[in-house]
Amino acid sequence: MSAENQKHIPSTHDSEHDERNDNLKIYVDGELLPKQDAKVSVYDSGFMMGDGVWEGMRLYKGKLAFVDEHLERLYESAYFLDIDIGVSRDEMKAILKLTLDANNMSDNAHVRLMVSRGRKTKPFQDPRLSQFGSTIVVIAEHSVVREDTANTGVTLATVPIVRGLPTTQDPKLNSHCKLNCIMALNHALKAGANEALMLDPH
Repeated sequence: MSAENQKHIPSTHDSEHDERNDNLKIYVDGELLPKQDAKVSVYDSGFMMGDGVWEGMRLYKGKLAFVDEHLERLYESAYFLDIDIGVSRDEMKAILKLTLDANNMSDNAHVRLMVSRGRKTKPFQDPRLSQFGSTIVVIAEHSVVREDTANTGVTLATVPIVRGLPTTQDPKLNSHCKLNCIMALNHALKAGANEALMLDPH
């Protein structure tokens, strides 16, 4: 399918338009910044190397669904990658609440929590070059699934890109490096599907 035709395939990440998302406050390392001013350094290891972990959560009726399970995976992934998040789980919950409250959110919101190894002194992969502590970013958006997607569902295409082995890139880690998933979705879109069905190496 041509690139032009792919533009008309609905994304599973689409949501109903909400003007409130134009004026969000984003949490960046202890500050709540207007959306247009929220930035990290070009030397940040997450931007430069995909060196970080993340979680995506939904807010329903004032509660983040499965928040303890999400934080368990976040902290386990960071431990596996030798990333010191720098705050406790309770402190992270407080950061999430602070961000939600700043945006007057109590229901139907999506939260993306991202933690990188932090800013580097030089643009190379050596993790010891990240010498300034972790970078923590929280993006919370008002998010309701598109009505047409809810009514019609989505289509899948089985793709040749497979999930990684634990000895290469462990798929159990929600790392910032999503390149294999992006490649898989590109294959699915070219096949006219909404999403990719990835198999394991076996």
